[in-house]
Amino acid sequence: MRRRPVPLRWILFGLALGLLLPVVGFAGLLVLRIGAQARTVAEDRLLHRARMLADALDAEMNASVRALGALATSGELDVGGDLARFRAEARRVQLTQPHWISVVLLSPEGVVLEDTSRPEAPLLGPTVEDESVHRAVETRAPTIGSLAEHPGGDLAFSIRVPVVRDEHVRFVLSATVRPETAARVLAAGGAAKEDWTRTVTDTANIVVARTREADTFVGRLATPTFRARTQGLVEGIFPSTSLDGHGSYVAFRRTSVAQWVTTVVVLRDEIDGPLHRSVALVAATGIALLVLGAGGAFLLGRSLSREIGAARDAAEDLAHGREPALVGSAIEELVHLGAALRRSSALIREHERERAGHLRAAEVARAFAEEASRTKDEFLAMLGHELRNPLAPIVTALELEKLRTGRLGRELAIVDRQVRHLVRLVEDLVDISRITRGKITLRRSPTEVSRVLDRAVEMTRPLVAERRQHLEVDVPPDGLVVDGDVDRLTQVFGNLLSNAAKYTPEGGHIAVRAERVTEEGAGDRAVVRVIDDGNGIDADLLPRIFDPFVQGQRSAARQEGGLGIGLTLVRRLVDAHGGVARARSDGPGLGTTFEVELPLLEGAHDATASSSPPPGRPRDAARPVSVLVVDDNEDAADLLAELLASAGHDVRCAHDALDALEMVADQTPDVAILDIGLPGMDGYALARRIREALAEQAPALVALTGYGQPTDRARSLEVGFHVHLVKPPEHEALLGVVEKLASERGAAPVPVRRGGAARDDA
Repeated sequence: MRRRPVPLRWILFGLALGLLLPVVGFAGLLVLRIGAQARTVAEDRLLHRARMLADALDAEMNASVRALGALATSGELDVGGDLARFRAEARRVQLTQPHWISVVLLSPEGVVLEDTSRPEAPLLGPTVEDESVHRAVETRAPTIGSLAEHPGGDLAFSIRVPVVRDEHVRFVLSATVRPETAARVLAAGGAAKEDWTRTVTDTANIVVARTREADTFVGRLATPTFRARTQGLVEGIFPSTSLDGHGSYVAFRRTSVAQWVTTVVVLRDEIDGPLHRSVALVAATGIALLVLGAGGAFLLGRSLSREIGAARDAAEDLAHGREPALVGSAIEELVHLGAALRRSSALIREHERERAGHLRAAEVARAFAEEASRTKDEFLAMLGHELRNPLAPIVTALELEKLRTGRLGRELAIVDRQVRHLVRLVEDLVDISRITRGKITLRRSPTEVSRVLDRAVEMTRPLVAERRQHLEVDVPPDGLVVDGDVDRLTQVFGNLLSNAAKYTPEGGHIAVRAERVTEEGAGDRAVVRVIDDGNGIDADLLPRIFDPFVQGQRSAARQEGGLGIGLTLVRRLVDAHGGVARARSDGPGLGTTFEVELPLLEGAHDATASSSPPPGRPRDAARPVSVLVVDDNEDAADLLAELLASAGHDVRCAHDALDALEMVADQTPDVAILDIGLPGMDGYALARRIREALAEQAPALVALTGYGQPTDRARSLEVGFHVHLVKPPEHEALLGVVEKLASERGAAPVPVRRGGAARDDA
């Protein structure tokens, strides 16, 4: 289909936009980046000033604590001392501290005994703020009280020092201090010109001092936002709204002596303003450049369009045999335009290749590791896909032969065993990749160990029989219930049994034993041992036997087979179940013992018991439905269709997406089984087309593919597939999926066809 031509002026207009937009966008990103860095620097500077204030306040508090501590050593506070003479000493000390209101001597119960602010000895009575008194008595350390109203109506806080005699707190010595002490610290240190206000709050979140409007705010409770943001933290910075309603940034630091909070507040415009103004300037400049560039391109395009139009008219005249009109020098340029453009294009391509080569050379060091990892994952995914595709029809063909005859001949039985061994190798490769990347998912349920071992023994029995080995199984039928994934635990013990069979000579002995082991502090555990009298493991190899691709000594014919990842899967899967896998051997030729420990579930019952259908012909579908199978591998599609038809379903096959769309349009199936790797239009695109075309009437979609990574499954669900199956599928599971999906959609039964899969030969 020919594209509709676009006027040159619009092309130039778009070109100008395309050139200017990235430049403007880059400039904007650069401004944002620089602004963010400047903001980080400003926040660090703000937090530094809060720390300086906290250090200065700590120094002021420590000076008062030292003065009280010196006074607390007075001999008049000993047993038999004269409190009147102590009162005189306290007044002398008070005169050296300009912000002290009084020195108060209290009993450990908080009763005032002496107060230098009163001309006479005070009447016995409680102190104004006693919480800090109790803390001083309990901790025997200096404490700082909260801001409170003291006798005479003054706001003040108390610094308490316990007076200890004979390891007992005899008195609590206090200094009643004006909040101007903290105000003097705020005024003297840590200030900068952009500081809007600086504040000190006590442990009760009451404002003790403030550089702005102190008369209004001192003694008031801090804002709820401030209380929530500073609770339990030593320092930090956050956006807030101040007590007087201004948007601001707040940097705070908690002092180490009093646990008070020093705060530096800066209006938000001081930090955000430069960034906002820079962004606005870049935006305005970008819009101006876009308007100027696009307008200039539009005008230039119109001028060039006139010249090209004149050349076009001249060409039309020449084509019709008329004398072409002269268009000046523009005619000469148009005559050579094609050749010049071809030469220019060749030069540009050559320069681009050179530039791309230089860029690749510059980035190869950084990209090597990423590419290697990505290539490995893609290779494993592709390897799984490419191996699963030919395996699927082979497994299906063997299954159909078994269904027809009820058994397999000797040759086909050998093929069946070897194919299943190959399927297992492929799954091991994919599993080791998933486990290495931490993407394995366990479907746990209470599981009886004996059932898992029965399945593992059944899996490996043909290999044991082929090598004429003696297998002894000593496993309690019940009482060993673990929280595990049945399939993965079967894989663990299947790998161990297969390993034992491969490395044990013909006629050798293999034993499987399980028991309960109780260890103090570790709880009850199930211990399963797989013991053989085979080749054994060298002492140098034993510590690495569970590492990937590590294998023992093999014969020249490599009759043992395998890739060296089976034991790695065992270790990783057992670890994922919270267990331990170990290997022991006395050396070459002395056999091997593999031991798996799994934690037991006390009081749980096996949830894995289920009955399997007897071998032979599959049960007829309870609800025969119409099925569309789409696969470009004709053998795989035809054999899968025959298997579904043998269960009573009406099946049609298509080998590409276009044929599938025609079949769906002609007759909508109940279930569509789609291969993902179709030629031309892949399975994802085909699923979208089917759902768009049929909407609510679309069939249930099943993805059947060699790709089984978690990303592949997620993408299948995203485009609308109901189920994602990996080739070769378990046939009973596939039949169950077809019936379940058809039942959920309420599909109408279709006539049963026993003659095989329906085919579309049009």
